[in-house]
Amino acid sequence: MTKKIMGIISWADIRRGTLAIILVILPTYFLSVYLTPHLRTYHISESDLWDLERENVPNTVTKPLHEIGLEKFFFKYRLMSLVESRISNKELYNIYENKIANKISDSPIWGVEYFFLIILGSFYWFLWFFTRKFFPEGKI
Repeated sequence: MTKKIMGIISWADIRRGTLAIILVILPTYFLSVYLTPHLRTYHISESDLWDLERENVPNTVTKPLHEIGLEKFFFKYRLMSLVESRISNKELYNIYENKIANKISDSPIWGVEYFFLIILGSFYWFLWFFTRKFFPEGKI
């Protein structure tokens, strides 16, 4: 039985299939899952601040955040560091840090799919260039 299967599928086919999974399918999956959610802008809206006040967060925490308004930040940690610098009482900030971080709104960047396609195309070009350099006959 194994001789029949090995007559249909050779070890070279298994190696090529494994390389295709490792070099093409998995990187594409990881880029689409883990890159696109990070291509967003973050801000604290008025409704987010009202939600914080409804959750009994003191005014000494939410009042300075009204000045930030709808400033957009590419990284969430930069917004959180600005929030930390605006709140004068560091103990209160440490207590309510998770609530504030959970209320931050995110907005997708327009055309992020095109940026993703450029990164993905660059990866495939690099992969093609790499394989042509080390396997000039085209046999992997």
